[in-house]
Amino acid sequence: MKNVLHTPLINAARALAQACIVTLALVHGAHAAPATEESLRRYFEIAKSERMIDTAIEAMLEIEAREWQDESDPKKKANLKARFERTSAIIRKQIAWNKVEPAAIESYQKHLQESDVQDLLVQAQSPLGQMIINKVTPALLKQPPVVAVHLAKRIEELRERKEGSVPPPVVLPQPPAGSKEALALALMLDWPGARDDFNKNMADIETRGLEMAAAFDGEATAGIGEEVRRFSKAIRNEIKFEEMAAIEARMIAGELNETEMAALIEEHKNPARAAQRIKIAQADAELMTRMSAAMQSGDVLKQLADAGSEEAPATPAKAARAPAKK
Repeated sequence: MKNVLHTPLINAARALAQACIVTLALVHGAHAAPATEESLRRYFEIAKSERMIDTAIEAMLEIEAREWQDESDPKKKANLKARFERTSAIIRKQIAWNKVEPAAIESYQKHLQESDVQDLLVQAQSPLGQMIINKVTPALLKQPPVVAVHLAKRIEELRERKEGSVPPPVVLPQPPAGSKEALALALMLDWPGARDDFNKNMADIETRGLEMAAAFDGEATAGIGEEVRRFSKAIRNEIKFEEMAAIEARMIAGELNETEMAALIEEHKNPARAAQRIKIAQADAELMTRMSAAMQSGDVLKQLADAGSEEAPATPAKAARAPAKK
């Protein structure tokens, strides 16, 4: 079951690639000269993209580390921890900013014009842009490990439920009307694209589960197939977007004030931004494809396979890091 529910480390680049363009949601559409490498590098520097990548990597690894942290057997725990440390060193090296930046530049040059990037530079240095870079993005990158804990709990509840039993209703606490918490919930419930992304992820989980179930449809293992099928459908149908939004809202309310959240809500309602986000989504997809292909190259897969082997050295070499920007 676990493989159906958790993204393997070798696919982590897909999620991390998106992190480096979180603040690009302010992009303006235009039709002029292609974006230059110099202006994109300048924008990435102002947007603190290198810091975002590092933070996103550590957030992802924090989730993956729970496998060894939750192990009770001392010998197994030591082995799992050593394997995690070897694998995470490779991940940090392969998704370091010095490798992401060239792919990001090529991806954005295909979809952004130079005038887009110049507008981005202006936006990034505006009060709203600085708030997004310095407060919103770091706050968003803190959320995945916390959401993962909730998901693990909900999944365990589904796993333990007996077949045919009626699922209990999920009761979400409602913040008082007009409160800061209510404003945060409205912000996260209507975050552009978040609901669609959640629904797509849940559908993908169900699809992978059903594919796995088909492998157990033989006479001797038909019961396993049915259980996997039931479990996969329950995950998609019973875990709701509103649960995740409520967790994220509680966290964002602790990071932003009412004025900042109201400014974001108004920014998300700006019709001009919808067209801009389409352009960014295209660059996003391009970058994720590039990073995913790089992470799944033969050389990287071999490194990860060797790191996951019981015979691998206990002490990994330090991962290479991009030079810090001054």
